[in-house]
Amino acid sequence: MNRNDRGEYSPTVTDEEILAFIAREDRPIQTAQSVGDQFGIDRSQAYRRLQRLADDGALEKSKVGGRAVVWWLSSESEQASEATIRDVNPDDSIFDRETFEVGEPTNTSENIDDILYDDAGSA
Repeated sequence: MNRNDRGEYSPTVTDEEILAFIAREDRPIQTAQSVGDQFGIDRSQAYRRLQRLADDGALEKSKVGGRAVVWWLSSESEQASEATIRDVNPDDSIFDRETFEVGEPTNTSENIDDILYDDAGSA
């Protein structure tokens, strides 16, 4: 972990990365150890992150014996992910825009609002 300018530890892995790992179809139930192994963090740190995600409603958990706990996406979290995917319109004109690489010159005569919202007036 890195420290921020106030000396506090900053996470090296985002909540979104953890949720994406748990959302994998080949193994949608994980342990703190498997999350820690995946992201190179201590099991106890992974446990605290998973518990915070559960407290926020993104994950559910169950004790499966002794001290073993498993975690999975909550139904709320799954519904939110599905809604986000459904909300993407592949026919949106934004996907027809020319792509570019970092450091490559771009056309600066276009305003970003014009690019993103040029169809807003015609809707």
